[in-house]
Amino acid sequence: MNRFLIEVSRINSLIHSLSSFGLSILYTVGHVFIAWVCATLIFNASFLVASADAILEPIINGFWFYLLHKYAHKRLKTSTLAVIYTIGHFTIATSWSFLLLGFALDKAVLDAVIEPLLNGFWFYSLVYIWNTQPKRVTN
Repeated sequence: MNRFLIEVSRINSLIHSLSSFGLSILYTVGHVFIAWVCATLIFNASFLVASADAILEPIINGFWFYLLHKYAHKRLKTSTLAVIYTIGHFTIATSWSFLLLGFALDKAVLDAVIEPLLNGFWFYSLVYIWNTQPKRVTN
């Protein structure tokens, strides 16, 4: 248990040390993993198709994350930001799966509901942890 708490503390310190850009990179890595699992389970996609989906679509959403965090995290509550992010993610995910990858609309919508919800919680967690850092005094 003690080792687990040390690891959690390390992760917390890492997240607090990141800028908006660094936080968006960390978010994107988690997003790739979530997207790969969703594509594999929902579309029954091959490893290569699931990997392509899991890499390219999260990169698009990584830019979306960056824009929201960079320009809106000081203006909006974390929960409001997470909702706005999730709506944008839904639109991106549906368009990507249906229009570009050619999956059936019902599966594209299912993926576009489940994956953004999971990523919305991921987004909220990262921003929540990042926002708990002590405020830095600048001269």
